[in-house]
Order: sequence, then C-alpha cells, then structure tokens
Amino acid sequence: MNVSDLYLYVGLAGGWLVGRRWPARGPWVGRASLVAVIVLVALLGASFRDLATATLTEVLPSAILFTGAIVGATAAFYLVLRRAVQGPPAPPASAEGGTSERVPTSALLVVSLFAGYGLGRTVALPTGVLLSVALTVLLALVGYGINLDLSSARRAWVPIASAALGAVVAAAAASLVLRAEGTAALATALGFGWYSLTGPLVAARLGAAVGLFAFLVNFLREGLTMVLAPYLGPRWRGEGLTALGGATSMDTTLYFVVRYGDPRSGALAVASGLTLTIAASLLVPLILAL
Repeated sequence: MNVSDLYLYVGLAGGWLVGRRWPARGPWVGRASLVAVIVLVALLGASFRDLATATLTEVLPSAILFTGAIVGATAAFYLVLRRAVQGPPAPPASAEGGTSERVPTSALLVVSLFAGYGLGRTVALPTGVLLSVALTVLLALVGYGINLDLSSARRAWVPIASAALGAVVAAAAASLVLRAEGTAALATALGFGWYSLTGPLVAARLGAAVGLFAFLVNFLREGLTMVLAPYLGPRWRGEGLTALGGATSMDTTLYFVVRYGDPRSGALAVASGLTLTIAASLLVPLILAL
C-alpha cells in the first residue's frame, strides 16, 4: 500500500478509538456501513467508463475463469488447513443479516456495480477522489463497530497460507488450461486482490491487454468475496472469508469478514491483509522482472 493511502487506516483507527469511547447503540452502524459499501461498489463501476467495450468483452471471460480458479483453490486449501488444525468443521454460525435480509446483499452489490457503470458512462465523475472518500468512510464505520480480538491474529497464518497456495496453484492451472503466459498468470494471482497495483504493473511490463486482464481478475476477486460472504460466512467464519479476500481483507472486504464471518476476526483480517499486501508489493514486480 502506498504511503499516500495511510489516511485510510487513520480512518479505521480513528473509528475504533471513537467506538471505544462512545459505543454504538442500535443497528445504525451496520446499516451505514452497508450504504458505504454500496456507494463504493457503484463508484468502482463508474471507474470502468473508459474501458473499450470490445476489449472488455474479449478479456472478461478469461478473467472470470481465472478468478474462479483462484477463489476455488484458495477455498480448497483453507478447508484442508482448517481440518488439519481444528478437526471436523464446527456447526454453521448464524450470520448477522444473512438469510434473513429482505434484499440479499449480493444482489444489491451487483445492481450498484452496473448502476455505477451506467452513471459513469453518462456523467464525468472524479472517481479517484470519491473512491478514496467512500473507502475512508467505510473503514471508519467498520472501525467504530469492530471488536478487535488480538488473540485471533495468531491464526492469521491459515488465511495467508491458503491465499498463497491457492494463487500458485490457480496460476499453474491457468497456464495449462487457459494457455495464459506463465509470468502473467503468476503475477496476476499474486496480486491477492490488489487490482490498483497489479493491473498497472502488469500493463507496464506485458502490455495494456494483459494489464487489463490482471486488473479484472483482482477486481473480480474482491467483488466475488463480497457477493459470497453472506452465504459462506456462517460456515467458514472470519478465517475463510479473510482467505478469499486476500490483501483486501484489511480494507474493502473487512466489513464483510466481521459482519458475516465473525465480529471478533477483525484483527486476524487486518493482519492477514497487511501481510499479503506487503507480499504483493514485493512479489508482483519480482515475478515481472524474471
């Protein structure tokens, strides 16, 4: 993460400190956080306004398949590691707002993404600035309502290992099945969801089309984690959702980890996300330089 993005985590820390002094009463924090997520996803959709439709149509199917491979491999390794460490999985937990939601969160996110894209095609929005503001607000709200259990951070190695192994296996599979170039596949997978870093780096080294592919794969990983969280969270808890989110578990998908996985898994998600963020910033340029 760039030094200029530290204000995001100032927002998270500030929200947490305010929440310790004046604890939340009522469900308003969760509702406000959901609104912030919807706005954030809509702005992400608007940021796609400059993508050529023909290029997007050509690259998107392969990006979707590769994203599915990464998420699937990560999930498989997580389940294996969890069974090895904990034994048989525990009974499903009841997730806040899970199946009882009037409108599924996943549906709201998909609608907001396409609505944002349509808005971005008609109105010139300063999406870069607005995305930063929306993400800061979301992190402040998550920090306000989060319950940081530092003991849970000791198990951060489980989602970290799951994400790393899943990325390597998915990259190997993409090279064989999708006939993706090995360097591009591995660099893309090791972005761990950090699309704003991986896309530009891959584009600078391997060309705009491959850079768009890397961007979309990591963007879709983040979005798929959000969409799947209400359904997988009750069974996989915070650890599983943290593994799926990869580097994004310390910011954009943190809300989903603590809401649908486990309110006490915030420290684990931040520790895992930070580790994978640092790993991505080191590994992606290294792979591209080989």
